[in-house]
Amino acid sequence: MDLYSAARFSLHRLNLEFTSPGSIFSIYSLATSFTVGFCALSYLHWKRRGRTNFRALSRAILSQKLWLRESTLADIQLFIISVVFMPAIVTGLVISSSAVATSTHAVLDSLFGAIGPYACCSPWTKIFSTIVLFLAYEIGYWVDHYLKHRVPFLWEFHKLHHTADVLTPLTNFRNHPIDNLIFGYMLAFFIGGASGVLEWLFNQHTQSFTVDGKNILFIVFLWTIGHLQHSQFWIPFRGVWGRLILSPAHHQIHHSRDPAHYNRNLGSVLAVWDWAFGTLEIPTTKNPHLVYGADNAGAAPHSTFGILVTPMIQAAQTLRPTLENLIRSGGEAWSAFSDKTSRSRNG
Repeated sequence: MDLYSAARFSLHRLNLEFTSPGSIFSIYSLATSFTVGFCALSYLHWKRRGRTNFRALSRAILSQKLWLRESTLADIQLFIISVVFMPAIVTGLVISSSAVATSTHAVLDSLFGAIGPYACCSPWTKIFSTIVLFLAYEIGYWVDHYLKHRVPFLWEFHKLHHTADVLTPLTNFRNHPIDNLIFGYMLAFFIGGASGVLEWLFNQHTQSFTVDGKNILFIVFLWTIGHLQHSQFWIPFRGVWGRLILSPAHHQIHHSRDPAHYNRNLGSVLAVWDWAFGTLEIPTTKNPHLVYGADNAGAAPHSTFGILVTPMIQAAQTLRPTLENLIRSGGEAWSAFSDKTSRSRNG
């Protein structure tokens, strides 16, 4: 591919990311999310103060201190990497998800036999499949996120996301390519497994309601409050809603540097998994003005080296004790074997 063709390909990928309705960074979802956020903040200001200062809200959103920080510029680099270079990997993940679905279907057939054609009308099976696949995505996201906060090797890659010291919708792309790869295969396992169960249950290829291949329930979330999770908009859900849906404030707590907030609110859309497994932190009504970032981020965490190379070095360092123990154990086993062989020869 020559330079001109490469440039055209990159521009095409960026155009799709901005204009495709199912894109996680489309101008449509950004516009609707920030309209929702602006209206919500205006209402909260009016409720507390009896008036709304639209000019102050606009300055807070468009502040140069927010959009010209090193952290935000690093997010832009990772946005370009994710949009231009990751699709090839994602294609492989789709194949992997299909392979998991096929294998799951085959195992269920062998264990319980095939189920005959489902007699119910197709729209209801499609609605049911849409809900099941959405739940599969949500539990897959939570498990992946939980492991990345608990397993040191995985954390060193995921920590890049938490080194952002300011949150904007671009922070959604602040992920190391290896972190994205692990996440993709985790989703392939859960979504592929769920698809296989549905194919076995209905004896037909799984169909669901999607927009550009993405579950419509996730798209509804994205077009309303999804982008606000990585923003300066403190919009909390409390009570029953705070135990069902992760509001923007829920996820901002997840990014907080306060040790009390570590490993909390690990879900994507639903709060039910955090509620069930004891990792839920309900946000306060009043904005606590959290400080974001991560400890031990390494030198220059927002540089190209810091966002791409440092996580790999730090991840490798977490394996050093394990490798040393393996080498030590191997040496001890070899010494014991040598001593035993020597005694048998001398005896």
